[in-house]
Amino acid sequence: MELITIIVGILIALVGWIFTYFHKLHFDKKANQLERINKQLKDLYGPLYIRLMASNKTWTSFWLENRPKHGENHYFSPNAEVTEEEKVIWRNWMTNVFEPMNSKTEDVILNNIDLLDSNEIPQAFIKAISHIAAYKATLANWENGNFTSHVSINNWPSEELLAVVKPEYERLKAKQRKLLKT
Repeated sequence: MELITIIVGILIALVGWIFTYFHKLHFDKKANQLERINKQLKDLYGPLYIRLMASNKTWTSFWLENRPKHGENHYFSPNAEVTEEEKVIWRNWMTNVFEPMNSKTEDVILNNIDLLDSNEIPQAFIKAISHIAAYKATLANWENGNFTSHVSINNWPSEELLAVVKPEYERLKAKQRKLLKT
């Protein structure tokens, strides 16, 4: 009888330990997932998403206020005349508004690329970094008084960036909400 009591006690302790071990393992896994998602939202997708939204809003406001008289869909459309006054306005906005916004976007991407879930870097990120890098040469020329070029050799991939960042931001927010509920 005494042996049965000891064996039952050991079995109860063992079952309790196994339950506690797997319970803790389950919650640790959820906590780690939540921690990574929070970091992705805080350091990469959140800042990128708000920057892209603000950049698009700023661009739209700029365009509505400063659209060139030539009436084309692009500020520097091929064969379209842009006045000297319009070029000055463009350089001012690019130097003081868009380039600083783009540089911060560049920092967010480069400093947090490890937070991607994919093994592949999105082409939109590469295009954005390429656009920003190429614009640095244009801005340097302006600083030296050379105004022969006014645009980057690469276009800003606004729609492509939003197509990558917005769904990922929304997916992570949904996953975050789900993990916080459990």
